[in-house]
Amino acid sequence: MPALLPYAFSGEVQISRKHTRFAERDLRHLTARAVGQLGNKLRGLDHRIWSYNETPVDDQQAHDIVIRALDAGAITTTQVPDVLHEWREPSHREFLPRTAWSLFNAVTEVHKRVNPHTACKRGEALYGLFDAEANMHGRN
Repeated sequence: MPALLPYAFSGEVQISRKHTRFAERDLRHLTARAVGQLGNKLRGLDHRIWSYNETPVDDQQAHDIVIRALDAGAITTTQVPDVLHEWREPSHREFLPRTAWSLFNAVTEVHKRVNPHTACKRGEALYGLFDAEANMHGRN
């Protein structure tokens, strides 16, 4: 999962309190709860990766998805050639199978070249696009 982790959990779990009076006393409990929530998010991420891996994508579909990624703001026009190159000749052998996971990683490989904040914002759009492509909302 080389390119996924930079924004896999960005802002997913937050610890907040209304008042700080007993913050130190409650910090251990709040932290434990946040770590538990991350466990749930990690299981969801496992399901997402499995779904993407189980979704075959041919070249025509890949080109269509790349344009939809552009429309969704997940990539820019200048990144399209790099994404397509990464799709056609992946930097990592693990992404040779022609699946949504391979195409997702073609995009995230290109995202490695932009600042992390920008990659996180674009990643949100990317997840939405690929979740729909892998029909994740209809599976459980």
